[in-house]
Amino acid sequence: MELNLTLIERWLTGRSLARGLPLPFHNSGGLCVEVGTVEELRRHVFLDAGPELQACAAQIHEPRIFLKAAVAPHVMRASLPGRWKIEDASYLMYGPMSTTANAALPPDYRMLLEAEHSGYVTRVMHARGELAASGRVAVHAGSAVFDQIVTEAAHRRLGLGTVVMLNLDAVAVKAGVTNRLLVATEAGRALYERLGWAVLAPWTTAVLFDE
Repeated sequence: MELNLTLIERWLTGRSLARGLPLPFHNSGGLCVEVGTVEELRRHVFLDAGPELQACAAQIHEPRIFLKAAVAPHVMRASLPGRWKIEDASYLMYGPMSTTANAALPPDYRMLLEAEHSGYVTRVMHARGELAASGRVAVHAGSAVFDQIVTEAAHRRLGLGTVVMLNLDAVAVKAGVTNRLLVATEAGRALYERLGWAVLAPWTTAVLFDE
């Protein structure tokens, strides 16, 4: 799979569809999403941390604006002034067309799959009525974008992350897509690799400190 801005746009569009956010648009050699939340006002996404990202950063003076690029943290750090905080490494990953993994829900858990925004959300609920794990997927332009895969702390080490991924993958299979994409944290990377996913590129975020 070739890493280019078109592929990143596919991932970013799927993420917006899954979360009900505005769609990305091309801006200053990269992509931009007007997120508009309390935590994140806007995000600018680039293929690398070159002159286009640096020129974009020089025009930003408000907090809660994020820069993201398919580079390692030390590359992002070297490209930006010290006022930018560089977050821990993440990974842009792509998944297999099919997986042979199997997983079953433990006793006292049930799975829900619902259409939400322009994608699907799956939730694993415990018999006590609490959310145990969840994840999202949206299909766009021949790609399935997996997003917000989370297992709550009290329910970890039960295989629920695998169950969530397989349930979301069934949506991708039904849609007949050939590409699967997600951005993983360091902690999540191991799960996805066990399911046959591979790292396409490092993924790093920079955010402006409050001034």
